[in-house]
Amino acid sequence: MRHSIYSGRRKINWRSIKSARSCIALGVSTALGAGLFPVAPGTMGTLVGIPVAFFSQEWPWLFRFSFWIALFLLGSWSAKVFDETMQTQDNQNIVIDEVIGLGVSAWTAGSHFKTWVAAFCLFRFFDVLKPPPVRQIDQWSKKQESLYWGGMGVMADDLIAGFQALGLILCFQWLGILA
Repeated sequence: MRHSIYSGRRKINWRSIKSARSCIALGVSTALGAGLFPVAPGTMGTLVGIPVAFFSQEWPWLFRFSFWIALFLLGSWSAKVFDETMQTQDNQNIVIDEVIGLGVSAWTAGSHFKTWVAAFCLFRFFDVLKPPPVRQIDQWSKKQESLYWGGMGVMADDLIAGFQALGLILCFQWLGILA
C-alpha cells in the first residue's frame, strides 16, 4: 500500500498526520478536503468559499470583518503547519487561501447571482494569471527563510488577487453593469 503521493507540489505523506495539530492543519488548509480533489484543487477551494462568503454577507460589518481576519490568520497558521508536516513549500493541496480570496472578491456581491459569478471568475482569473503585485508577493513568500512567512505568503497572494477582483467588481457596480 502506498502511503505517499508525489506530484510536484501536491505531496501528501499520510504517515506524517499524527497529532491533533497536524489533523486540524490538514482540515483547515485543505478547506475540509477540497484541496485534495485530484483536478483543479484551487477551483474546488474557491467553490468552498462561496457558501462561507454568502452566509456571512448579512452579518454586521465589524463581526464579518473580524471573521475574515480570523480565518486569514487561522489559514496562515494551518498552511505553515501543513507545509512543515509535508516538508513542502506552498503545497498545492492548501486551498484555504482560495476561500479567503473569494471572500474578499465577493465582499459586495449581496444576493446578486451575476455578481457572485463575476466574483468567482475574476478571482480565479487573478489567482491563476497572477498579475503584479500578486506574482511578486507569491515569489517573495517562497524566498523567505521562515515558514511563518511562508504560511502568510501562501495566503497573501490570494488576498491581493481577491482585492484586484473586488476592485473590478466595484467599478462594474459603479458603472451599473453589476448590481
